[in-house]
Amino acid sequence: MLAAAALAGCGGGGATTSTRPRRPAPRTDPAAVLARASVPVLCYHQIRAPTAADSAQDRAYIVAPGVFARQMRTLRRAGYTTITGDALVAHVARGAPLPAKPVLLTFDDGSEGQMTHALPILRRLRFRATFFVMTVVLGKPGWLSRRQVRALDREGMTIGAHTWDHHAVTTYGDADWATQLTAPARELAGIVGHPIRLFAYPYGLWNSAAFPHLAAAGYTAAFQLAEALDPHQPLWTLRRIAVPQVGGRQLLHELRADF
Repeated sequence: MLAAAALAGCGGGGATTSTRPRRPAPRTDPAAVLARASVPVLCYHQIRAPTAADSAQDRAYIVAPGVFARQMRTLRRAGYTTITGDALVAHVARGAPLPAKPVLLTFDDGSEGQMTHALPILRRLRFRATFFVMTVVLGKPGWLSRRQVRALDREGMTIGAHTWDHHAVTTYGDADWATQLTAPARELAGIVGHPIRLFAYPYGLWNSAAFPHLAAAGYTAAFQLAEALDPHQPLWTLRRIAVPQVGGRQLLHELRADF
């Protein structure tokens, strides 16, 4: 009798049809895509201790490993969950769900400290990040090697392209698109074994002339810095803020103010 009652209580007496209304599919028109492009995206460069040889301009792009660790712990305590660049693009483009407080961590250029200093901290906190690599530096002293790029990918990090030699996209002539966009995507894909879909503009500078070339090279999205998004092409102008050497509380303030 108990078993029968339990079955009856669980709907065992027959199939029922749910009356719960279906959620409408996420909109994919430009306005809806633009509205979803508000997820915080942080941009780091060199993760190392500053030296006396670094200029004031250099120091704006250097974060000491200890400071970086405190920033990451602050994000964790504030309830943020790191996401991949691909997850952000899926959310912006198609409305794919994200965690309640998502944040995308990105690293530009491909300096070696991103592997030796940043990765252990990310690994310890189970954080994920996207690394935008300029291919001209691969294997040179102080920069990522091809083996390290492959290792980052195997760790669950996303590898994106950052041109061949960091020339601003706004200066390109006809011959530059293949050199700066297509060739880096092809080389990085050969290293990690799958297509490269994400791109970051050097200096954050972009123009609409780049969009068809990015698409032709196989990219699905591109990241700038703090300028306004193109309201008609938000996926090609996703915003980031560059993170200097600041305390965790200041980082949270900047993150909330900008996004």
